[in-house]
Amino acid sequence: MNHLPRTNPRLQDTTEPVVCPPALLRVPRPWTHLLLASLLLLAGLLGGCQARQEPSLARADVVEMLSVQPDPDFARAYERRPFRFPQDHGPHPAFRTEWWYFTGNLLDDQGRPYGFQLTFFRTGLQAKPEERASSWASSQLYMAHFAVTDGPGDRHVSFDRFSRGGNQLAGATGEPAFAVWLEDWSAQETAPGVFRLQASAATEEGPVALDLTLQETRPPLLHGDQGLSQKGPEPGNASYYYSLVGLETQGTLTLPRGPVPVTGVSWMDHEFGTSALSPDAVGWDWFGLQLEDGTVLMFAQIRTADGPPQAIFQGTLAWPDGRQEPIRAQDFQLEALERWTSPVTGITYPSGWRVRFPRFDLELTLEPIVRDQEMRVAFVYYEGAVRVEGTLAGQPIRGWGYVELTGYGGPGEGLAR
Repeated sequence: MNHLPRTNPRLQDTTEPVVCPPALLRVPRPWTHLLLASLLLLAGLLGGCQARQEPSLARADVVEMLSVQPDPDFARAYERRPFRFPQDHGPHPAFRTEWWYFTGNLLDDQGRPYGFQLTFFRTGLQAKPEERASSWASSQLYMAHFAVTDGPGDRHVSFDRFSRGGNQLAGATGEPAFAVWLEDWSAQETAPGVFRLQASAATEEGPVALDLTLQETRPPLLHGDQGLSQKGPEPGNASYYYSLVGLETQGTLTLPRGPVPVTGVSWMDHEFGTSALSPDAVGWDWFGLQLEDGTVLMFAQIRTADGPPQAIFQGTLAWPDGRQEPIRAQDFQLEALERWTSPVTGITYPSGWRVRFPRFDLELTLEPIVRDQEMRVAFVYYEGAVRVEGTLAGQPIRGWGYVELTGYGGPGEGLAR
């Protein structure tokens, strides 16, 4: 396809990964992407950057950066909009920020668990960019995160890359087919409702890679008010947010010990909007769960500095028959069962949860398949695979999912030691 990624000619693979210098940050999921332009400009990364595994020791003021109001000429999410699929899988450059979040729970032929994350972020520098003749010129900046959780090996590895959108180093398309890429990391539509994900990186022990095919099996979930997802009480502090769930997945994970054929189920979040961090928001706990009977849940809490979580955010419960219901803050009770402290950053996270949904007669327990699933990339957060057990209407039920945790740790934490 003519939009396939091209490797940056100045950044060919080497035996030692190039370390990118942006700060380690702890940022809520809906706003991580507002940092991209600032990070790239501060770090001088406009030419692109190879995958890296180890973070730098630099640090920036997250709250200050996230409090900056975006260019008022960017579009805002004020009201519902019609979605067209698959065209809306593609980019929406009228909005400042956009991201495509692929995560999945996989099993090998012995039934042992694995997880993966492949995420692409786009940030617009100017709402009305000037025309420039150079093919290297671009008003779009891209970042990508790649991670694999190896359950049998009790290990999680993470990597990131940055690039400008010029000269096909990174980009996204919606027509004639969906694709998003950063150099040779990519997610692209290969047939209607079929996506291929590819990424690879190097560790001291050997290569880590994925090559997976994902097949749509059910309609998109439109979160919030038919896809208008409020992230704070301020008008326009919202995104357009939908998910593809029940993505039947097969392919290969490559680990230092060799290739592992896998099958399983994946999830894709796609959001775009123009927002800034609400003054009282300090972090975000996000959960995406897929149960074996076909029940799917996305719910989250935006934690605040002074008290209970914000009540504005709405999740979604989708029943096996396709019915969708909103999950509001009052609909669930979340309890952390344990704590885990990162031996690298010193940040302490909840680890294991019990969550009750009285309105749905549903109670679930979530257990990480590996305790250390901290993303030690340009900003530090936790994104990890979990196994799920519980009861629905009094009957036992099981499943898998992914959890994202941000904003944990006090001042001075979050640095590699």
